[in-house]
Amino acid sequence: MILTLKELAGYLRVNERTIQRMLKTGQIQGAKIGGQWRFNGSQIERMFFPETELDDPDAVQLHELLRSHLSIPVSRIVSESRMLLDLRARDVEGVLDEMIIPFRREGLLLDIQDLKARLLAREKLLSTGVGNGVAIPHPRDPIPTLREPAVLVIGRSLRGVEFAAVDNLPVHLFFLCCCQNIELHLHMMGQLARLLRENDFREFCQNCAEPRDVLRAILEAERRHFLDAP
Repeated sequence: MILTLKELAGYLRVNERTIQRMLKTGQIQGAKIGGQWRFNGSQIERMFFPETELDDPDAVQLHELLRSHLSIPVSRIVSESRMLLDLRARDVEGVLDEMIIPFRREGLLLDIQDLKARLLAREKLLSTGVGNGVAIPHPRDPIPTLREPAVLVIGRSLRGVEFAAVDNLPVHLFFLCCCQNIELHLHMMGQLARLLRENDFREFCQNCAEPRDVLRAILEAERRHFLDAP
């Protein structure tokens, strides 16, 4: 699990400046990603709690921190109410306007305009159109105020939308993903990438009739991945 500077300071119950001093003196190691510090949770656990028994409440809390969310499947963060299979938009901003509707409707986030601004900023930096008719819009940074650990909204445009995708082809399927923290974001992006590599899954989503069909396809794909895992 990857921790931010704020998360690490909170769980070690120290000031963020203390963590920064420990970095300078080499007491702990971290890496800067996008200008922000990230820390390996398992490494921190071994360093500070090498002999702690798991029946210790503090140890249990730390282990839960380090291992929480990492087994969440895509099917857990999506629902039929968060699937929009008839997008009408013809451009990037229009697609994002439609796809943030479930956030407003379900009260998932207070500042919807901030979410839209984050999504647009990400698209201006580099399109999230990954090719094969798919885009995975997402904000560059996590959104701690999100009402759920992670949210996925799925959209489909039958006509297709010019989205500056890497293959320069129109995008038909959109998977908008938002998470509360960076480690969960990285996990869910990996899960989505694995799911969307399947040609059959993409083709099914482009042609299915109802949201429940998409959800069933996700569940079936996750079951296959589970059975195929070593």
